[in-house]
Amino acid sequence: MDEGMNTNTFKFNPIKYAGFCLPLLGLAATQAIAEENDSGNVMVVTASGVEQRFKDAPASISVVTAEQLEKEMGTASTDLADILERVAGVSKAIGTDVSSGIQLRGMPASYTLLLVDGKRIGSSNGLKTTQQNYFDDINWIPVESIERIEIVRGPMSTLYGSDAMGGVVNIITKKNNKEWNGALTIGTRQPEDSKSGETTTYTGSVGGPLGNGFTLRMNGSWNKRDADKTDTGALRWGSGQEGKKRYSYGADLSWDITDNHQVSIGTLQGTEEGIPGETLDGDEVGLRGISKLERENYSAAYRGLFDFGSVRLTAYENKYKNSASDVPVISGGSLVGTEDTKIRGKDKIIEGDINLPFELWLPHNVTIGGQWMKEELNNPRSMGTNKYAAASYGTHTGEATSKGVFVEDQIGLLDDLTLTLGVRYDDTEYGDQTTPRAYLVYQANDYLTLKGGYSEGFKAPTIRQASPGFVEESKGAGCNGYADYTGGGCYIVSNGNLKPETSENWEVGALFNYEGWDAGITFFDSRFKNKLATAPIGYITGDKSGRYWLERVNLDSARTQGIEGNLNIPLISEPKGQFLQKLTLRNNYTRMIKAEDDQGVMLVTTPKFTSYSSLDWSVTQDLDFSFSAHYYGKMLGLNNKADQESRGSTATARIRNSYTLYGLSGQYKITKNFRFNAGIDNLFDKDPVSSEPSGSASSGNNYYVPGRTYYASITASF
Repeated sequence: MDEGMNTNTFKFNPIKYAGFCLPLLGLAATQAIAEENDSGNVMVVTASGVEQRFKDAPASISVVTAEQLEKEMGTASTDLADILERVAGVSKAIGTDVSSGIQLRGMPASYTLLLVDGKRIGSSNGLKTTQQNYFDDINWIPVESIERIEIVRGPMSTLYGSDAMGGVVNIITKKNNKEWNGALTIGTRQPEDSKSGETTTYTGSVGGPLGNGFTLRMNGSWNKRDADKTDTGALRWGSGQEGKKRYSYGADLSWDITDNHQVSIGTLQGTEEGIPGETLDGDEVGLRGISKLERENYSAAYRGLFDFGSVRLTAYENKYKNSASDVPVISGGSLVGTEDTKIRGKDKIIEGDINLPFELWLPHNVTIGGQWMKEELNNPRSMGTNKYAAASYGTHTGEATSKGVFVEDQIGLLDDLTLTLGVRYDDTEYGDQTTPRAYLVYQANDYLTLKGGYSEGFKAPTIRQASPGFVEESKGAGCNGYADYTGGGCYIVSNGNLKPETSENWEVGALFNYEGWDAGITFFDSRFKNKLATAPIGYITGDKSGRYWLERVNLDSARTQGIEGNLNIPLISEPKGQFLQKLTLRNNYTRMIKAEDDQGVMLVTTPKFTSYSSLDWSVTQDLDFSFSAHYYGKMLGLNNKADQESRGSTATARIRNSYTLYGLSGQYKITKNFRFNAGIDNLFDKDPVSSEPSGSASSGNNYYVPGRTYYASITASF
């Protein structure tokens, strides 16, 4: 496995990396970003088949609470990924184009399974006609509707099957209450640079009882981020960002038949539209992202509590429709024009589980579950049926059905030692998969928890990757690094012989919690086989368009390895005078050691070392301030020859120079029902982008980082 791969030496300089923070005194990959002093007792549901205390969970898990979202988000960001990347082991996708997404442990965003209340929210990533950029589907839920977000790092295929190979992000929404309540937030973001687009946001939620056991909760949001202006003629390589307008609305109706039985139905719908940028002369800059994306979700669920245990059953459907313009049309091997098109995707899923606690020599908590899923994709304007096609375009459809069953048993070996054993079997279009895991949790004492285990994961190809009728276009970023490639864009043809990716994963760590102190350490190592990638076909004889062709393939192997953690220090935990209630220093760290394939090419653009630190000052019961620093180190594999050759000189993102972004924020509770947030992002207006002409980036970073931005929001609740 290690032969032929670049070996990165682990050198750590705490003064260099910690910035303004305290030196690295402890690392932990298992932490809660929570307001509670005893964060280990926060309840979580994503890491296993049962609800349990945070510190007992058989996985590396973090929790972002509603209180933390209120303080850190407000309108500090309109993207949840900006908040989640402050968690150890989590990063936001970095690209020279419009890419976004949540990356876990140095793996691409498509390896992160996104859930809302345990249900897959589907992915719009396959619904692109001419671009490969990954779009994050996490921002459809208004912040006011979120109770907490659970982030599980590391493969969870044993419970969730494919797509959870990197980990899981589960958004837990607020449940219906016994009395009516609601909130409305209005916010704005104002960049200091007049070339940058401003943002306006409206979000809200309301819910309560209807009588006779019925409760209703509704939410909605409207967000518009204006596009930037550019002096380079393109919004790429750090020169700016496209605009975006998104609105969504949802409702959930539940009925408590009895105290032990509940049924519910729900829907979430929304639309996202791209807003083109413009040059300083007023000329429009064409969209590289989506033109218009429409989403629909419908769900029905049952939960029951019986004498023998509990039962859950859910059925739901996700629909996406992407409108795209200027789609290339090929005829006789040549590019002859463009067409407008709409691509449709649909997921139908039925899943459920039964939980059975019992004693057989030892205490057991067994969960048995299953899932049926059918995915469909309809592309009415694919660029051709295959790389040799003479036909212009046609309706290309694909579908894939999978079935999976799993069993997990949490065994109480001792009062303070729990062993979790699990195994899952999946029958997919691409072959059968069996994924086991074994995880130990040892409560050494009231303050120290030791964790570790082994798990396997898998990720099936997407319909687009594995259906020969689908061809997509790259503007050049996907073509670099091949000896016979001479420039320009290229086409990528799918492959019907692809195999699922598989992985073997180890992690070991510790968690310490005492009177508000949180610290620990976790090391992880993941090794992959059949990694999905592209391989060159070359220029096809007779292709008058002059495009270069690639094909989807499986590589032999890849590997990620690293350390992730936190150190939270309650500097002052009791009131000290009129204007000092609490003072807390929070630190999260991630050190990536490896994230590369067997050729030495990086899996993602990721720093060797990142840290996020926040000094939180509770002035009074109603007033809070925070000063933060987010450090990004130089890119992993920066001096790796194979990786740099694969990237070319301009096409893909790179971090040549480390940098730190500082922020200042405050929250004031005007009254019980009114809250005001304000702050400054990128306080010192740091610009890490190369000062050279757009696209060169031979000595600096080449991706977009917003300049100094002021923000404010006001929330009214009842």
